Amino acid sequence: MRGKKCFSRMLSTLCAVLTVSTFVAVPAEAAQFDPAFYGAAYPDVAAAFGTDAQALLNHYLTYGMAEGRFPAADAQPGEAVDAVAGVSESGEVSTNAEQAAGAQTAAETAFQPVPMNELANYSSLKKRMTDEEFALAYQAALNLVTPYIGLPLEEQIYGITVSIRALFDSGMSYSMSTPHYNDPYGYFILGTASCAGCTRATGLCLNILGIPYEHVNENQYSHQWCRINVNGTYWISDAYGLYCGPEPAPYAHPWF
Repeated sequence: MRGKKCFSRMLSTLCAVLTVSTFVAVPAEAAQFDPAFYGAAYPDVAAAFGTDAQALLNHYLTYGMAEGRFPAADAQPGEAVDAVAGVSESGEVSTNAEQAAGAQTAAETAFQPVPMNELANYSSLKKRMTDEEFALAYQAALNLVTPYIGLPLEEQIYGITVSIRALFDSGMSYSMSTPHYNDPYGYFILGTASCAGCTRATGLCLNILGIPYEHVNENQYSHQWCRINVNGTYWISDAYGLYCGPEPAPYAHPWF
C-alpha cells in the first residue's frame, strides 16, 4: 500500500474492468454475433479466453455487452445478440445457449461452496474479524460468486475481479486506517478498504469456489493482489489495480 497519492494515480489508469452484467433477454430483432470479428477486434479477450466461438459469445453476453463492445462489424456497441440462433457465418455455429444455460443451472445445483472454516487461506482472510463478522463477509462473497459457478476458471477469475471493482465504484472509499480496512468485512460490509482489504475480499471469493491463490506482498507497505495458477500460467486478479490477466513476469505487475 503506497498511500492515497499512488492510489489516485492507479484509479486514473484506463482499463476494461467495468460493471458485469448477467445474461439478458434477447429481443426479436437481435443481431448475430460474429466471433471472428470479436476475437480480432478485442485481442485482450482472445488472449484470455481463446478463439472458440462459444467462449467468445459467453464473454460478450457476460461482460462485453455491459462494456459496450461491438458483437459484429455491422452492430451497435453493447447490442443484444441472438444467442439461441448461434453465431454468424464468419465463425463456427455456437452451442445452443439455452443448453449452455441449462448446464450452468445444473452446475449451480450441484455446487457446494467451500465452508468458511475450510477455506484454504482461512487465517489470512480472517484477520481480526469476529466469527459473526466473517460469516457476514462470507455470505456477501458467496452471493457475488454465484453467477460464476460452473464457468471456466479464467471466466470465474475475470468475473470476480470485475464484480469486486464494481463494488468499489458503487460508492466505496479507500482507507488505510478505518476499522477492518484490510479484511473482507471492511470491503463487503463497511464499504471501506485498502488494497489489502480488496485482495482479501477477492481471495475470499476465490476460496469459496475452491480456487487457491497467493496474497502477493501480504502485510507489507506495498501494493497487494491475488496471484492464481491457471493451468501453469499465473494470473493477477487486482480490482484496485485495474488489472486481471496473466502476469508479465513472476510476481510482476504491469502497473507497479
